[in-house]
Parts: sequence; structure tokens; C-alpha cells
Amino acid sequence: MRQLVLFSILASFLAYAAQATREPSPGNSRVRITIRTENGKSTGLRLRVTNSAGEYFAPLGHLTKADRQVRSAGDLILGDGQNSPLELHALVYDGAEIDLPPGQYTFLARKGYEYKTIQKEVQISPEGQQSVALTLRKFADFEAKGWYPGDTHLHFPDPQGVRYEMECEGLRVCSLLLLKSGFKDPPRPGDGHFWNVEHFTGKLSPVSNSEHVIKVGEEFRHGLLAHLIFQNLKSIVWPVSTGGLRESGAGGYDWPLMFHASGDARSQGAVVTWAHWPYPSLEAPLDIALGQIDSLDLLTTGSPFEHHPELVEIYKMQGASVYSMPPIEVYYHYLNCGFRLAASSGSDKMGLNPPIGSARTYVKTQGPLSYDSWVDGIRKGRTFITNYPLLEFSVNGKEPGDSLSIQPGKAQLSVRARAVSLEPYQALEILYNGEVIRKVRPSGENHQSVLDETIDVERGGWIAARAHGPKMLEYGRTWWRMPVFAHTSPIYIDMGGRAAPAAESARLFLEQLGYLQRWVESQAKLPKAENKKEALSLIAQAEAIYQNLVDRERRTRAR
Repeated sequence: MRQLVLFSILASFLAYAAQATREPSPGNSRVRITIRTENGKSTGLRLRVTNSAGEYFAPLGHLTKADRQVRSAGDLILGDGQNSPLELHALVYDGAEIDLPPGQYTFLARKGYEYKTIQKEVQISPEGQQSVALTLRKFADFEAKGWYPGDTHLHFPDPQGVRYEMECEGLRVCSLLLLKSGFKDPPRPGDGHFWNVEHFTGKLSPVSNSEHVIKVGEEFRHGLLAHLIFQNLKSIVWPVSTGGLRESGAGGYDWPLMFHASGDARSQGAVVTWAHWPYPSLEAPLDIALGQIDSLDLLTTGSPFEHHPELVEIYKMQGASVYSMPPIEVYYHYLNCGFRLAASSGSDKMGLNPPIGSARTYVKTQGPLSYDSWVDGIRKGRTFITNYPLLEFSVNGKEPGDSLSIQPGKAQLSVRARAVSLEPYQALEILYNGEVIRKVRPSGENHQSVLDETIDVERGGWIAARAHGPKMLEYGRTWWRMPVFAHTSPIYIDMGGRAAPAAESARLFLEQLGYLQRWVESQAKLPKAENKKEALSLIAQAEAIYQNLVDRERRTRAR
């Protein structure tokens, strides 16, 4: 059955056989590409074929020129044309063909983050049919340990195209999201146009199978408050976008709040994720405090260590102190407040760049892989995110998402972490309540780093691992440039009333809630007078939670 699905997609999507002629084009040799895993299984991968002069040659049926305006599934552009040249790559399956003039060529191939890179030098002769064999070998096998990689955030291509590309990029789960964009001059206020609504069924896409799972979800958007991802929906949460341009049509209402939309999604059993954190995030301290958010997509746009100026301007992120802080630090402040938020990530793919799964979420599922078990793993925080480094992490045998209860007072914890990566990174680090407490540098093959130490703690809170380095991965638009980076979800430590220091963090979010309150009172376009009253009531509830954290810290110090 799996082979039938693959060949059906192949025939309807790129249709190699239909496009290929019986003879190669004049002056070329026809080359058949065989792609196998080390155990002989037929598969797909990302391929770039170049001659000795660096010129790119496309497999049959693929783009021959890097054009970012073209929306062609099965092709990929890397680079941004400014900091790095545009490079065209093809996503191909076993049996793909390519016409090449006689000469020397380099076949460069990758598949996900667990397989070794293939770089094969090939001499093409002038006569007859020829073949090139590409054999993939894993240097790390996280799937064997129950960790499955997926992409939480896609808008392109369609489900069949996603199914085709995800095998070539080594992904197991993908969430294709419907969205609404606004019109500048809509026929009616708030009108806009939709993407991917036609693919939404509330069920798994029919191109899914036991190894590759696709489901259409939703990105609910407001240009100031939030962009939220709803995975595992049964029905669409309308109106999909609120506010004005860019997300909804000009003149649209700022209602319902993201709080209401996420509540509707969660009532269906959906997982709610903050898209491309923190762009935008005015409503974040309300939604997080009131328990509406399961995870944050921490690695989609730019560096987690600095705000991207273009996105700050687009989403009018001025005023609140958190808007001048690195996005990853704001995440740590929420964790210090005691909120349990998983780390997740997706590519936000809308065209030929970035790659599907350029930023991906590894999830440890309970039982066999399924869409339900994968999104439930995000809900439980059994995740790490990465754009290359692969992380293993435990504290006293507990893994990300777990809780560890210990007696009040000074305690010793056994921390173990390991990272390997195709791309170089600078350090593997352990964080305790937002502070780096251990660091080790990678070395040797596959940039391996290992940390196995005992640490002393005197308060509860959280511990996580991360790996990162200065090398930038350039995926097109400036805000998709990101450093090599990986981060686990936290392991939570419960020490009988001795929680992480939270007063400083809580004050940041109280200040931000003040900005949200003033926006509701003087700027928000609301359909009914009682909407303002309801919004202010919700803000007051969130403020009480943060104020209690400030007061708790004061009481703790007074003891």
C-alpha cells in the first residue's frame, strides 16, 4: 500500500516518466539516480548536482533556474541572494533521472538531520544510459528511541506536495495550516482571502500513512495580539483572522480575542502553539497566565537571541520592556513564573524557501507514531526543537516534559546531556531557571558534545539543555536567517513551595498587560460595549496571577 501511495504521488506530482523522453536531449547522457537507505529501502532526498564550474543541473521535471516567485513543489532555494548566493536544489525520489553532458559532476545530497551528507564525485561518459547510486547512512537514530521529527507550521505546498517533500527531508509529521490574509480595500470590512481552507476536513489527509502523517490545521491571526497555531482541529475556528491589515481585511473588528479563539480550539482537543514567537505577542501574558497556550514556536523567524527589526516594525512591537529582550529570554521569564510551556518549532513555509522542516520539532510519543500521539507529546512537553543539532537530555533519569519532586533544601541532581550535529555549533549548555550553569564545547566527528555532571539546587523551577553556534542558516527572507540552534523543553522541579524566583519576571508581564489594557480602552475596535468589559475582566484576572507571584516572592524573602 505504501508503494502505491508513493508512486501515485510521484505520477500525479512530478510525473518523471511522463516528462522524460525516450532519448536524452542532444549532447547529453541520461542518468538514473538510485536512492536507498543502508538497509536497501527506497526513499527520497534533497539533491544538488553541479559540474566542475559550479553550474547547477536539474533532474528531469524540476526547475532549472532559481526564481523565488515560482511556487513549485519539489524544488528548493537556499540562500538569500545578498549574504549568500541563491542555490537551487531538487527533492527527488528513488528512480529520478537527469540529463547531463559528459564530464565531472558532484552529487550533493542530504536527508533530514540524522543521515550523513553524501558528496559523490561522478564521471559521466558520452554513451548510453547510466546510473548513480546514492546510499543514505544514519549517524544518529533518534526514531529508534521514540523521537519523531515534524513541522508544526506549513502553508505550502498542498497535502500531496507536503507528503512528497517530507520524505525527502526526513520528516514524519506535518501540520499544513489554513489562514486568512486581508484586503486593502475589501468589499466589506474584514473581508480577505483564504489559503488551504479547501484542504481542511478535520481528519488526516488521505495521503498519510503509518510513517508520514499530515493534517490540516489553522493559524488564527491578529497583527498586534498574536498568531496562534491550532493543531488537531475537528472544525475551523472562525473568523480565522481578526483586526485589520495584514491578517484580516481593512476595517475588521479586534474581536474575538485570541483567548476566545484558543479556548474554542482547546475545547476540540487541539494543541495551541504561539506561532513564530514572539511576533506579535501583545496578548501573550494574558493567554499564557490563563492557561490557553501549550507551546511556543521558538525557532522560526530570525535568531532566538535577538529581535528581528523588520518584524518588530511590522507588528508594532514598541513600548513594553519585553519587546527589547531576546525572544528566548522572554520564554525563560514565563517558565520562571511557573507556566509549563513546551518548546516547539516549524518552518512557516510559504514558497520555495525555507525548506520544509527547516526548523523542526522532535517529539517523543507514547506508543506508536500517530498524529494524535505526536501532538499529545507537544502538549506534555516531550520535545526538543532544532535546525540541526540533535539533543539527549535527562535529570535524575527524567526527560523533557517530566516533573521531578524533591524535598526542600539543598539537593543534588544528576544531569546528562549529549548533542551531535551535521552542522557545527559552539556549545552545549545546561540552563537552570534561565541561567547557564554548565557548558561544554563539541569536538570530533559529528560535532559531538557530552555532559554528565552533578549540580546543586536550592529552589525548584526548571532545567533545560540547548546547543547553539554562530553559523547562520540562510533560508531566503532576512527574518528566516537563523543560527544553528537546538533547545529542549524543560524538566520541571517541584521543591515543596520553593519555586523559581518569579517577581522580576512577573513585573515584566504586569507592565505588558498595562499596554494591552490601554489598547483595549482606547484603540481596539469592538462590536459591542460589553466586549470591552469582558476583555478588561480577563486582563484583571491575569494581573492577579502575576501580582500573586510578586507577593509570593516578597513573602518568601520575609521568612
